[in-house]
Amino acid sequence: MKMDEIHHRLSGLARLLEYPAGEITLPEWAGSAPALARFQAAFGALAPEEREELYLATFEVTPSCVPYVSIHLFGEENFKRGEFMAALQERYHQAGFEAGAELPDHLAVMLRFAAETEASERCELVEYCLLGPVGKMIAALAEANPYRALLEAVRETLEAMYPGMRPAPSPLEQMQQHGMGCAAVSAGCGCKATHAEEALA
Repeated sequence: MKMDEIHHRLSGLARLLEYPAGEITLPEWAGSAPALARFQAAFGALAPEEREELYLATFEVTPSCVPYVSIHLFGEENFKRGEFMAALQERYHQAGFEAGAELPDHLAVMLRFAAETEASERCELVEYCLLGPVGKMIAALAEANPYRALLEAVRETLEAMYPGMRPAPSPLEQMQQHGMGCAAVSAGCGCKATHAEEALA
């Protein structure tokens, strides 16, 4: 997949994962993504207020699907979440990237950053920070929820960018398997983009 196509696809998907203000506009490549077509068919049939209610119920108010990557990587109560978000914010600042009003680990924000950053950093973000959490978000949603189809489109896009790539085990998974003393939990998610001291080197 070429750089321009990667940018358009990731940034387009990120926009669809933001709060649905106004009409939705599908990217021009949507016809080649069956999951995105399913999202459009279901989401497009809703009235504007129904779209907003669905977004809030899915992602914000007692959410069925948490859109914050750090929770899926570390667990909700792990102090590493704060370190991860601080490192992300530092990396965004260094790159001149604006996260906007959302927290830095919101999936839409991280997809926008992945669309703009260099190839090697994007590859690490996908392997260590995106593929696994996106899979967990999909599993958390019922088939009937249109946002499940949108998240499936995100996963399909990431997998098309890096054929054969498997998500790296998250620190939370390592902890559940090996206990709190696992080195992976102490070291972070494994992605260099979230190591502020390395980013500044």
